[in-house]
Amino acid sequence: MNERPTRRKLLKTTVNTAVGVGAALAAGHALMRKRKTRYPAVTNPYAVPGRRLIRPPGAVEESAFLAGCIRCYRCQDACEPGAIQFFTESDGSNFHTPYVDPAIKGCTLCMKCTQDCPTGVLTPLEIEEKRTVRMATVELREDLCLSYKAQRIRDEQDMLRRLGIASTESTEMVERRGPCGECYMFCPLRERAIRLEPGAFLAPLVFADQCVGCGLCEEICRVMVRGEPAIRIVPTRESV
Repeated sequence: MNERPTRRKLLKTTVNTAVGVGAALAAGHALMRKRKTRYPAVTNPYAVPGRRLIRPPGAVEESAFLAGCIRCYRCQDACEPGAIQFFTESDGSNFHTPYVDPAIKGCTLCMKCTQDCPTGVLTPLEIEEKRTVRMATVELREDLCLSYKAQRIRDEQDMLRRLGIASTESTEMVERRGPCGECYMFCPLRERAIRLEPGAFLAPLVFADQCVGCGLCEEICRVMVRGEPAIRIVPTRESV
């Protein structure tokens, strides 16, 4: 005849089960922590900077723009990619005027917004005139660029190999960090605003004086780096 489980036995069984579950959870958390520290490890994968004064293509000088823009939102309606955003009441004199935020979506330079603007504060332009646009300019941080990182790691490995020292960085890790070259591929003015450094790592060279400021390079860089972008669009327009 089977003995009925005593209260002591039931308590012991419950405690053992709880300990086992706790150990399993701890092991799972440890594994997740290990995975999270693998490259790229970032705390805020899509950090968005504050609003930048980057007007759509063809925008006239800022004081004339603010005076002439009737806040009709027709430029946004014409923007199929969804690159045009609008300032809010909290933004002072800029309220309900359009801007482009590459952290959300870059401008494809389709020029449809310029053709739908009823007041002419966005000068009508055709796609063929994209080289004349100056929405903003560009800057590059090589320390954040995947291609430059891979290049540095490979150079360090070569130096250590010549010295007979084993590298702590695996070849697999180098390949995962680059090469990239996506900013070059997305640039509508590649070979002018962005060129590639000769070699196998597709490291970009930027030419700010040729950049139209569309933001397509920053948009794709945020996807590739999954964190602070290596390439960023910098406003050149003065606030009024």
